[in-house]
Amino acid sequence: MKAMRIIASFCLLFVVFVAPSVALGQKINVDWEPGANFLLYRTYAWGECGDPGELRLWQPRIMQDIESQLAARGFRKAPPGQQPDVIISYRSDVEERASFVEYDYGYGPGWGLGPALGWGPSWGWDWNGGPVTVEPVVEQKFELTVEIVDARQNQLLWRGDATDNLSHKPEKTARRLRRAVEKLFRNYPYGH
Repeated sequence: MKAMRIIASFCLLFVVFVAPSVALGQKINVDWEPGANFLLYRTYAWGECGDPGELRLWQPRIMQDIESQLAARGFRKAPPGQQPDVIISYRSDVEERASFVEYDYGYGPGWGLGPALGWGPSWGWDWNGGPVTVEPVVEQKFELTVEIVDARQNQLLWRGDATDNLSHKPEKTARRLRRAVEKLFRNYPYGH
């Protein structure tokens, strides 16, 4: 019986702490204009970029991550005064979600083995039941949308969306944002 409670406790800990981080990984969605010849586009300039208050601090890092991915694909920034081939823009958004987690401390009044009666049901303090605490868990999710627009025709060529959880640790959030940008550009159509 005690072994079953220990196993049940480990299962509960897995469901509460490990499973959400595994199940809620980055989600990536990319689409592009199927008739576009992406080999013709080599220079870029920045368009309008939007960040809410939570991610405004991250704007230079996000732009640097995007520029790094563009450089790896042969893009270079258009010199001032020269019309670029494409305009790069991005938007980010942060959404808060609250969920509730129950904690059963496993002690308190309940049915169990009584000390005077030996085996059999009795009422008294035991490791069954007990107070249950419900606590809110607030998660922050970010969504990052990157768009590439043909500068001459003002036509959307490529768009990528990424979503992931923000971390309470800035270095972890920076890694998640960088990984999201990398995953988005993995799906950039080279030979089309």
